[in-house]
Amino acid sequence: MFDDTRIRQLLAAVQRQLPAASADPVLEEPQRLLTAWAALVEGLGLGPEPEQRECPHCGHTGMRAATRCGYCWLALVPVSAR
Repeated sequence: MFDDTRIRQLLAAVQRQLPAASADPVLEEPQRLLTAWAALVEGLGLGPEPEQRECPHCGHTGMRAATRCGYCWLALVPVSAR
């Protein structure tokens, strides 16, 4: 099972390949590919990626809203709203 971050990474990798695919003369209908891709991304409903921050204790990156580091498990000071 993939988590949201891994799905976003996979989508980004395919997204980088779409311009080349849409310029491919062998591909008969590139717009259909782009439309299908957009529908897939929308259907996944991932929304924007959660904001990240670095743990001041171990330096690993985690969710900005976290109250505990997912790597070293030390408590994190809550980040005030922007």
